[in-house]
Amino acid sequence: MSALFLFLAVLAAVGWLCLSPLRFAAAGAVLLIVHPVPTFALTAVAVLAVTVAAARMVCRSLRDGGWYLVTVQRPAFAVSRAGGVAA
Repeated sequence: MSALFLFLAVLAAVGWLCLSPLRFAAAGAVLLIVHPVPTFALTAVAVLAVTVAAARMVCRSLRDGGWYLVTVQRPAFAVSRAGGVAA
């Protein structure tokens, strides 16, 4: 139960920090000055999370057929009697 309270307290503190860009930047600067290892670890975790989310989004889009990376989709034109293309 105490782990849950600790987790909720940390979550509330992070949420409070993230509400203001100045507080967030100040917390990052303090963390970087105090010890750079946690900053690098948090950056690595954030980069990994964003990469995984982007890969999942790309895979879902490709699987659903929503992307046309090479093919150009053009409307079908009717052929006119004069030999050209009528719009």
